[in-house]
Amino acid sequence: MRALGLVGVLFVGGLFGLNIDESVELVLQKSHKVKEQKMILSKLQSELGIYKGAYYPKIDFSYQGGFKSSSLGFSNNTSLDMGINLFNGLKDSSLVASQEKSIQAQAEEIKRAQEEIKYMTKRLYTHILLAKGGLEILKESAKLLEIQLNQAQQFYKQGIWAKNNVLSVEVSLASARLDINSAITKLNYLVSAFQEMTESVIDVDELQDLPLSEEEVDYDRLSLIIFEYKPEYKAMRRRVEALQSELMALKGNYYPKVDLGIGGNYGLGGKKRSELQAFVSLNVTLNLFNGLKDSSRVEAKQYEILALESKISAYKKEVLIELKRAIGEFNLAKDQYILSQKAIENAQENYRIVSNRYKQKLETSNTLLDAELMLKNARANLLKAKYSIWENLFYVEFLIGGKQSLFF
Repeated sequence: MRALGLVGVLFVGGLFGLNIDESVELVLQKSHKVKEQKMILSKLQSELGIYKGAYYPKIDFSYQGGFKSSSLGFSNNTSLDMGINLFNGLKDSSLVASQEKSIQAQAEEIKRAQEEIKYMTKRLYTHILLAKGGLEILKESAKLLEIQLNQAQQFYKQGIWAKNNVLSVEVSLASARLDINSAITKLNYLVSAFQEMTESVIDVDELQDLPLSEEEVDYDRLSLIIFEYKPEYKAMRRRVEALQSELMALKGNYYPKVDLGIGGNYGLGGKKRSELQAFVSLNVTLNLFNGLKDSSRVEAKQYEILALESKISAYKKEVLIELKRAIGEFNLAKDQYILSQKAIENAQENYRIVSNRYKQKLETSNTLLDAELMLKNARANLLKAKYSIWENLFYVEFLIGGKQSLFF
């Protein structure tokens, strides 16, 4: 029984309780995964300025000074050049559009990461409540066995039952205590994982329980709207659009490039002192042949787009299959809860009858042990069904992009 003290040591002093929504918000605040995705978004936003820079003129200033032996003097020269991109085969606008789509895709990735963390937190929260409830059931079962053991020992001393009746109860009680220790270890592990996620010390006794869910989920309705809200799907669509913009940029190599140049030189010393030379140039460059590199790049990008489109089609099928499975598990858990309610009523009545008959010496210890085991299993099944409903509901919520309002 020494392991029973672990829970007390783990959950005392400087602790606080949480409900499930507060737990989710706390984990999101501490999540390094979300922080990483946000930094990637900031990087992409900064890189957008690189592509937009192609719209602005380029200005260069240079100074050159040196000694000429022919004139035995110094010669200084300054120049100022400005270049303006008038037309670049739509490459600049296409690259800007591609980067903007990449930014939108990354914003959806942040939402996807947040929804995944929300689901994992809610799932772990549910598992902790289930483990806590299961531990309480095991303790109640052990108490019943302790009472039965005292009765069996009294009957043995009175010569009513044989020694094997006492031994069978002792074995069952020892097994129950081992189950309790195992349940405590499991609960401590889950709590430790939860504390790692929240970076806080959690009081399990203060965690708010979840009521019985009364949600109704309709597959036919959700399957029609799921991809309007799912961040992962929307991110993939934005990537397709980014690749299409990159394709337009590659096709821009077939068009001429037109640049306007304006500049001037001014001599500060030597024979060319105070002589100003200014110029305006218009440069037109046309790619006549590039060893088929451009066409090959265009073809490769087209195949990349087709590959991603195929991946999206397969992804949509997988999500719909997973949604149907999750809703089926949700409905099954609700049915199991209803059946478990009836089963626990029968098990309680059966244990009451057998216990009274045992006290009257009309039943053996083994019969009472069977009744106690039936009652314990009925309680465990009811508890498991209750939290299974929530776990599957949270998974459905995750699959539809965290939009729980779509259930209604």
